[in-house]
Amino acid sequence: MATSDNDKTPESGTWEVLPPDPTHPKRLRLPLTTAVDVRKELARLYRSMKVGQIPAADGTKLAYVLNILRQTIETSDIEQRLEALEKATEGQKEY
Repeated sequence: MATSDNDKTPESGTWEVLPPDPTHPKRLRLPLTTAVDVRKELARLYRSMKVGQIPAADGTKLAYVLNILRQTIETSDIEQRLEALEKATEGQKEY
């Protein structure tokens, strides 16, 4: 790190916040709370990579993270469903 960069840390409060770049189009921000949302974002990412808006190396990394997010969402959904089934059948158990 250069010596001149050492005094510019988040703690020093000297970071400059830049306004949004007016040359960039507004991006559609999708919620990523369901596996369907993640699938849509993966499709958007694929199309961006295919037309060259996003380099393949960067897109691949983003796709990897999105896949982990999808797996986490699916696991969470399964846990919630299993818990609901266990609660529903709790009173029906016969020994």
